[in-house]
Amino acid sequence: MIVHEGKIDIETISTFEKGPGSVSPGFYNRTMEASRDLSVALLKSLKPGIALDSMAGTGIRGLRIAKETDWQVVLNDIDPRNTEIEKRNAELNSLDLEIMRGDYFCAVSSRKWDYIDVDPFGTPSGLLDAAIMNLKNNGIVGVTMTDTANLEGKSLHKGMRIYGSRSVQGTFSREISTRIFTKYVIERGAALGRSGKPLLVLRDGHFIRVFVRFKKGNKVADDSLKDVRIAAVDGEDIGPLYTGKLYDQDALERMKDFQFSENTRKLFENFKNEDMMFLFYENSNGQREVKKSVIIGELQNKGYKAGNTNFNEKGIKSDVGKDEFIKIVSSL
Repeated sequence: MIVHEGKIDIETISTFEKGPGSVSPGFYNRTMEASRDLSVALLKSLKPGIALDSMAGTGIRGLRIAKETDWQVVLNDIDPRNTEIEKRNAELNSLDLEIMRGDYFCAVSSRKWDYIDVDPFGTPSGLLDAAIMNLKNNGIVGVTMTDTANLEGKSLHKGMRIYGSRSVQGTFSREISTRIFTKYVIERGAALGRSGKPLLVLRDGHFIRVFVRFKKGNKVADDSLKDVRIAAVDGEDIGPLYTGKLYDQDALERMKDFQFSENTRKLFENFKNEDMMFLFYENSNGQREVKKSVIIGELQNKGYKAGNTNFNEKGIKSDVGKDEFIKIVSSL
């Protein structure tokens, strides 16, 4: 089967339109298109370097990066069936790039990289250290986790064991899980003497995607942990989690003209709102729901910043204080 995404066509064997699907050769998941869009857009906005797609599968992410940016790309997969598909897909798109067949750890340690993509099925626990250690100074890792149930569902004890933080179910679970995972990535870097700075994050569907730039140095590594802390949420102590800025606004500005898919564009437009506050307000005055657009409009009319969030369909991000927010919503 041939599918089209971005500026390339690829051959696939199995396709999934919703959810994580299942591991198989030639696996293609349409749900992850936003993750790939953002990978390409981010790298396109930066000075070109050498990128490794460490678990390439069909090669779609790496091939899109090679086709749509000026980066040099290397594809790697341990399954020979996938590397054969990658070769055919490279030819299909008139791309000449290096394709490796090897173990993940051998691939990431084969040289130093400006960007490493880590996209496992499930948790990246046990994989991140090798990627971070083999980045050039100021290199970037793009990493996915699909075991979101461990930070949002009934297996929170497992999330504590894997990610070292207490999470929560309910209203704020998607933002809290994203911040815990961001904390985890930054902590792994700090343990290796690297300072991690988030460039952007994505919480969509069944996965979390984080892009973090790492700078070498023990002092900066120490400083990178200043925004990692326990937070009180609805009377409970949650975390530790990352409470700092999740988005590099300069990077978002450089990415704004990228030709995103319709779904990715909707997600991208909310990125500028997410750092207005830690967590978010709900579109309710405690007794009834008020239309979000009405609340946002009223907040903006009063001179506040306000917008939608990707973390909750009823959520509103704003720079207004809590008491004033309640007062404004109660008046509507």
